[in-house]
Amino acid sequence: DDADQQNNADNADHAQIVTGNDQRQQRAHAGRGQRGQDREQTTRDQVRGIVTEERGQVVFVDTPGVHRALEGGINAYMIQEVKHALEEPDLILYLIDPFSKVSSEQVLLDHLKHVKSRLIVLVNKEDLRKKRPDVFRWLPEWFAEIEKQLSGSQCSYLGVRNIAAARNKGVKELLSEVFELLPTGPFLYAEADALTDRSTRFVVSELIRKQLLNKLGDELPYSCAVEIESFKEKAIPVHIAATIYVERESQKGMVIGAGGKKVKEIGTLARVEIEKLLSAKVFLELKVKVLEGWTSEARLMKKFGYRLESSRKRK
Repeated sequence: DDADQQNNADNADHAQIVTGNDQRQQRAHAGRGQRGQDREQTTRDQVRGIVTEERGQVVFVDTPGVHRALEGGINAYMIQEVKHALEEPDLILYLIDPFSKVSSEQVLLDHLKHVKSRLIVLVNKEDLRKKRPDVFRWLPEWFAEIEKQLSGSQCSYLGVRNIAAARNKGVKELLSEVFELLPTGPFLYAEADALTDRSTRFVVSELIRKQLLNKLGDELPYSCAVEIESFKEKAIPVHIAATIYVERESQKGMVIGAGGKKVKEIGTLARVEIEKLLSAKVFLELKVKVLEGWTSEARLMKKFGYRLESSRKRK
């Protein structure tokens, strides 16, 4: 029961996963062996992934990718979320994609200098090292730079670990180390089977947005949002109606595609993942609308739950 879970909690606290800008991110749920989105800057919110075992509970907080944001708008919101997230964790897992570059990583290091926490650097895609040793060559110099720049700060650097998240290599060992490093405390989430603090609606919208960006990311700027209009979970099949919002009419045409082919493809791929999530058949209805300038106007961003700090203070 819940009391027994709390008594068995060896380590129940926050671990933070942060990434640089030009990275193909593995989501915080990697601790459960689930693969995340493939494109850069797809995560916009803090998302908590929960791992509960007999040895305790770990809450992984996945943040947006760190970059130098333009003033205002959705980019500023993502940096705001990163700064808030870095105020809390007992342990930070800094995930590096070997295909990244120093200029992108330096942005994150500038944030870490001001954080009071312990830090493990994770190098992903270790399975590619033999095939592509060239893309790993810059890393030793960068590790030395991390140690140098964090020297004298309150961010305690614990060294480098290598993983291949997509193949689940090194993840089990990493999770064991995380359990050992986190302090003892009560469970933050009582439900033993909880995987995230986010609602099913939120996860469904992210699965749709994931396919949208995977299929159109090279053509479509990151100016799309997904809103779940209705979610009839008791229907057979489950009926979900969602609207994809873009900023311009030309983008709407890209999403729909010739004869509606592209949006159908996006819907089909998203539906398969949603059915896995819900363990049920799903009827997914997608519409595409234009909401001009929504990523730069605080008033419009609120529609999708993105509230800039200045907007909160005015309330």
